[in-house]
Amino acid sequence: MTETDICNIALGKLSGAGDALNGNPFIGSINSRNKVSTFCKFTFPRVRRKSIVDLAARKSPFRETVRFLDLGAELDSTPEIGAYEHAFNLPEDHLAIVSQFDEDSIDIRFQPADYNSPEINITYQFETIANAAGNGTILLTNVLSNTARDSAFIEYVVDITSVNAFSENMIEVIATLLASELSPVVGRDIETRQAMLAEYEQLAIPNAIKANQTQLNNSARPISNYNGGRASTLQVT
Repeated sequence: MTETDICNIALGKLSGAGDALNGNPFIGSINSRNKVSTFCKFTFPRVRRKSIVDLAARKSPFRETVRFLDLGAELDSTPEIGAYEHAFNLPEDHLAIVSQFDEDSIDIRFQPADYNSPEINITYQFETIANAAGNGTILLTNVLSNTARDSAFIEYVVDITSVNAFSENMIEVIATLLASELSPVVGRDIETRQAMLAEYEQLAIPNAIKANQTQLNNSARPISNYNGGRASTLQVT
């Protein structure tokens, strides 16, 4: 699977590119010099990131994008926003935060028998803001949730660029959103674009949520030895 393949899946949802490619339904390469390939090449990263963030916002992220992290040392001062007591720098690779929760619950958090336990599913309120320099992001919270109770422990998502790492559901979500973006480029009307957006929101995302929840419950376990730093997130079994 390549980015070109995903773009062609998107074009397939639109019944091909039509006159935009001189009658050819699909592109030969995302790097080809035609308007459809060029549009796909420059739109694909934005669509990929939006798809990842949209699933994270629904608390059901794509498994391949998830990371867990003890945020380490607290900042010397907390920005005066709200009534938050603690502030931490977020990692440079963070795209969106899924939740802040107790690190002590991670070994059993995703086991099927306990997944719906109220004690395990406790998460904490937080807020994110840009840092003063404008080159990073800060997490604000009132809870120290790592094992040592001196930092925040979070679940977050990163942008992944290797198509080979994408699950089938991630590919479908990206392709559907990309189809909506491609609609005017290949001469489709506004109704077609709206139909693709509706398919994205009402079919592709709900299907991905169901699949992601099943994967996290039954086929993956967190790796728990983080030692206060970054770690690989999930071990597929």
